[in-house]
Amino acid sequence: MVVCKCRKATRVYCFVHKVPVCGQCICFPEHQLCVVKNYSEWVVNPDYDWPQHCSSCNSVLEAGSEETTRLGCLHVMHRKCLVSHIQSFSTQTAPAGYVCPSCSTPIWPPSTIKDTGSCLHSKLKEAIAQMTS
Repeated sequence: MVVCKCRKATRVYCFVHKVPVCGQCICFPEHQLCVVKNYSEWVVNPDYDWPQHCSSCNSVLEAGSEETTRLGCLHVMHRKCLVSHIQSFSTQTAPAGYVCPSCSTPIWPPSTIKDTGSCLHSKLKEAIAQMTS
């Protein structure tokens, strides 16, 4: 565990800014497109690909160009790509059945951030709700 600048304990680390980030701070604009993973992954291998690419279409994510959503696995997708990805699942699929196109882990609920009241939880829940309603 490491401590975020807001003093919350977290396991999540921003590889770009080299700082721990909690479920609240991960939603700040400066981390919107950052490579974010578990701190233990950074300790083992601090290298990362830059610029960040959309987990679905694999195009470069650029600040201000298109709206993005960070998934529960911490990958980032264009909002329109997330819509298409979710629509590719059966209408009977519950949000817990949606998986990331990059790592095949569930998009919801976020497994890396346990604070259910966090900004990451609420933004992701809102994005999924808009697409499934």
